[in-house]
Amino acid sequence: MKNLRFPLASLAAFLFWMASAITAHAQDVWPCGQPEAQAAFDAAHPGAREAREAQEAEVRLAAQDLLSRGGQDNELYVIPVVFHVIHDNGPENISTAQIQDAMDILNRDFRKLNPDTSQIVAGFVDVAADIDVEFRLAKRDPQGNCHSGINRIESDLTYVGDNEMKQLINWPRESYMNVYVAAEAGGAAGYTNYPSEWGAGTDGIVLKHEYVGSIGTGNPYRSRTLTHECGHWLNLPHTWGSSNNPNLPDNCDVDDGVEDTPLCLGSPVGFCDPERTTCGSLDNVQNYMEYSYCSRMYTTGQRARMRAALNSSTADRNQLWTPQNLEDTGVFEEELLCKAEFTVDRFEVCIGEEVQFTDQSFFGVTGWSWDFGDGTVLAGEVDTVHQNPAHAFNEAGDFDVYLTVSNATGFVTSQSPVTISVLGEGALPAVLEDSFEPEVGTWSEGLWSVETLSGQPWQIRQTTGYTGSRSLYVRNRQNVGGEITRVTSSTYDAGGLAALYIGYKYAFSHRTTGETDDRLKLQVSKDCGQSWNTRQFHRGLIDLATAPDHGGNFYPSGTDEWAGHIEEVDNPIYLVPNLRIRFEFESKGGNNVFLDDLNIYGVDTLGNVVNLAEADPELAFGLNAFPNPSEGHFTVDARWAGQDAMLILRDAAGRLERQMRLRGEGGRRTRLEGLTPGVHLLELTADGRREVLRLVVTGR
Repeated sequence: MKNLRFPLASLAAFLFWMASAITAHAQDVWPCGQPEAQAAFDAAHPGAREAREAQEAEVRLAAQDLLSRGGQDNELYVIPVVFHVIHDNGPENISTAQIQDAMDILNRDFRKLNPDTSQIVAGFVDVAADIDVEFRLAKRDPQGNCHSGINRIESDLTYVGDNEMKQLINWPRESYMNVYVAAEAGGAAGYTNYPSEWGAGTDGIVLKHEYVGSIGTGNPYRSRTLTHECGHWLNLPHTWGSSNNPNLPDNCDVDDGVEDTPLCLGSPVGFCDPERTTCGSLDNVQNYMEYSYCSRMYTTGQRARMRAALNSSTADRNQLWTPQNLEDTGVFEEELLCKAEFTVDRFEVCIGEEVQFTDQSFFGVTGWSWDFGDGTVLAGEVDTVHQNPAHAFNEAGDFDVYLTVSNATGFVTSQSPVTISVLGEGALPAVLEDSFEPEVGTWSEGLWSVETLSGQPWQIRQTTGYTGSRSLYVRNRQNVGGEITRVTSSTYDAGGLAALYIGYKYAFSHRTTGETDDRLKLQVSKDCGQSWNTRQFHRGLIDLATAPDHGGNFYPSGTDEWAGHIEEVDNPIYLVPNLRIRFEFESKGGNNVFLDDLNIYGVDTLGNVVNLAEADPELAFGLNAFPNPSEGHFTVDARWAGQDAMLILRDAAGRLERQMRLRGEGGRRTRLEGLTPGVHLLELTADGRREVLRLVVTGR
């Protein structure tokens, strides 16, 4: 290839014109991440880059040999494919139809059957090539079981899309091309690595879900991303070389190893000028290995290079298309009815709410029969209503749902049910007092559930509490940072209330290594848990810490190492019969965190505690103040069951500052104002019981 430089003066003028010419929609597209992924791969595998450079000579000789024989070996290579959809129940959990659409586009592109070949510019019509490679979804898994060729795995690693995600599942690369679909693809539209002797457990292509196919979350403009990444997977560089930096003058010095793709600068992402000339000859802007987003073709030279890769033992590419492997993966088998399965959009709902069911059965289904476990059966033939129904459950309980699918050959029923939990209205008591002791509260009654995205979960600490000997805690000292765990209530009937009060005690310490911004959130949901509103946000760098730093495991040694908060919810949109409450903790590398003395109660329009008389008098006792810390002004919420109570304020040394007799029965709210900066101790005494609350005044 002849190496001609683009004049720098002309280049500067061109770049200025180009910057003003890129269309608005092109600004939304993302580039390929292969060069960055390859660099990370090489860094993690010493010797990989050198081995690849040695293999390059082998690949070029094999490709040249093929071209010398006219470029045609006429054998159709069939590649088994498996899609791994890594999702968090969001839009990244793309449909089977979208995956099939992506496969159709991929096969048209590789067989030169794409309709837009008619738009290839005259300078490259003669070298546009049919690669004679076909991709088929596998119909058997590595164990030989019937399979759709699509795995769906729920994981928050979808938001990263890196090699750790690929370790969730990776089918043998000698048998399958692994394609991963996720919410993110390492900050790119997609990426893969060149064939290598290393990385067998992470071999495969990663795609951001918006870059899969042309339907669903995909888009026709972005639909050739899989074609592009398959080129890399079969050892093709970008047309300007193995970098992620198109449009640089030095690219005219870089050879991509393909004779009929001229030296070029490479088009910026989304830019398309099929008549562009940069390095002294017409650029192959319409090549699938460009960034132009007007891709139409591979060349004869690229065909030879990819087929050379498929005939190489490097990364076992030569094993994929063997007759034995095609038989083992079932790609040519008839689509026989063999599996009944489905997904749901929610596993937990309130009474009357719908669950969307989506059929994932295979193959050749013509009829569906749903048993929803509540006495309702829905059955019908080819009809979207019956294939993917929405069903509302009208009573509380756990319901096991089964699906039976059928066609002319017979029927298959799902082997295990999907259980839908339907929450009743007002499952939590009207007055809730939970100190997590075994004999009282709602924790032991199963009215709270724990969801842990990663790291340590919320659990009971048997020997530490503000009241009693137990509390709810996260062993955050074992986390490294970034982990999230949640504890969520069942429903609380807040309908008709004037206000709801949520009180709790909490304790937290930093490690001696320095402060961290760990986060504790109190959240409420007005729609049975579909969406959440944060009502209180305690941050490690602001108000979460209640005790000095601890180098070892932090366990509060006394009530002075706890703080309290009471949250008032008086917005009518949250005062609903199916209100839910959640505590979310996000680790940032601090020490253990604790919750105790969870109090939830509502008041009517007269300010009376609703159903307080029905509560156990021994439990109807509590002291909270908000905001805490404050600049010296507190609203104090005190509750007791008997007649009269005493409220005493002391300084940090225990010296009396104020005292107040609270007359009446049941409780009272009052104000404390004008407190001096520092720590104060507020004491409630009534009914022979005593509670102390730590108040922090920050000053102005």
